[in-house]
Amino acid sequence: MCASYEARFSVTQLVEAFDRHGAPLRFPGGLPNIEPVEEVRPTDLSRAVRAADSGTAELVEMRFGFPPPAPKRPPVINFRSEGRRFSNGPTSGRALVPVSGFYEFTGDKYPKTRWILRGADQPFVALAAIWRGGAEGAADAFSLLTAEPGPDVAPYHDRGVLPLAPQDWADWLFDRRPAEDLLKPPPAGTLAAAAAPRPPRT
Repeated sequence: MCASYEARFSVTQLVEAFDRHGAPLRFPGGLPNIEPVEEVRPTDLSRAVRAADSGTAELVEMRFGFPPPAPKRPPVINFRSEGRRFSNGPTSGRALVPVSGFYEFTGDKYPKTRWILRGADQPFVALAAIWRGGAEGAADAFSLLTAEPGPDVAPYHDRGVLPLAPQDWADWLFDRRPAEDLLKPPPAGTLAAAAAPRPPRT
């Protein structure tokens, strides 16, 4: 499952892609300046897309991971999709998290081998997620949905996040189709993996 990801894309790339696929982005406060991020980790603030008004979507800064369900527990960064329904409401709903790649690890001993999986033919992929409103001024948060891995992810983990096909973005965001119709692993060749060793410490 995905515990961190890379976010290297421009706001122009996001605007063009979401507009082309029926989920135009709005920015009430003006276009944001998006800095490239090598690795977004749990509890970091990052960008997610959710439904707005009148068939538009909004790019919102949210925290990666729901608050822990109990003291001394980690944040909920991955959420099983099987057998669940996901609908939009005023304080929770469907979301997409744009990433330029996500990290997985293999090996039984430390340090494990780190891999990055990127879209094979696009600058970013949009991972299916759900969001929840933050309590009493806290930031809203998202968790990435997971399922059985597709053929591109299976060599690296026994669960996988869910990059949605661009033609399905609007149906997911605007709750037009049931979750079970959309939350399926992508076909082989959607993602390309490459070794991503961490830079040596200085």
